[in-house]
Amino acid sequence: MSDALDLSGTDSAQAWTLLQQKFAAAAPGEALEILISGDAGGLLREMQKSHWGAFDWAPLEEVSGQGRYWVRKLDKPSQKRRLNEFLTSDHRRCDSVFTTLEEKAAAGDKEGTRLHFQRFERGMHRHFKMEEDLFFPAFEARTGMTRGPTMVMRMEHEQMRGILKQMRQSLEGGDVHGVARACSTLLMVMQQHNVKEEQMLYAMGEMHLGAEGDALTLQMQAVV
Repeated sequence: MSDALDLSGTDSAQAWTLLQQKFAAAAPGEALEILISGDAGGLLREMQKSHWGAFDWAPLEEVSGQGRYWVRKLDKPSQKRRLNEFLTSDHRRCDSVFTTLEEKAAAGDKEGTRLHFQRFERGMHRHFKMEEDLFFPAFEARTGMTRGPTMVMRMEHEQMRGILKQMRQSLEGGDVHGVARACSTLLMVMQQHNVKEEQMLYAMGEMHLGAEGDALTLQMQAVV
């Protein structure tokens, strides 16, 4: 990944121009990091209007009022985002950050563990929020299934939140190896959870929500 594009000292029009230029020059599949002061919502909305179906977007971390964001140019842009593809793509992004976190923790790299845990924790909480605040309620309203698969997924989210809390406590206590041990537990839970969502729930969501799915992914992408 290349050095971050620093947009923190620019006005909104200039920031949009610079981001468009950087995005246009990016190769398919390439990921960028951008730095923004204040609310990044305006830039995201411009990206959604101009490049919907062509990019992924996620917040990474906040430092001293400055936000760092991840933007990836999709390999195969389309006119819309399928709900299954969008949420599965976010699983893979979180998985990638988790792999680096595991490596840093296993090596005893405290600073690397701290950075990648911060990114992973934020990514996981954002993913839970996208599902719990938007996807699950829409699915339940359409199907009437409030005690079915979404209930199980919520329970598993809580289980993962508990492990993330343990990891943060270990990190705050300087116990990097404690983070590594928790990673092993979380990996097993996370893999089983993701398989159930990707092979069952997301497909059911697409089937029942139909055309609403694309509008829903637009809302989910804006979650911070």
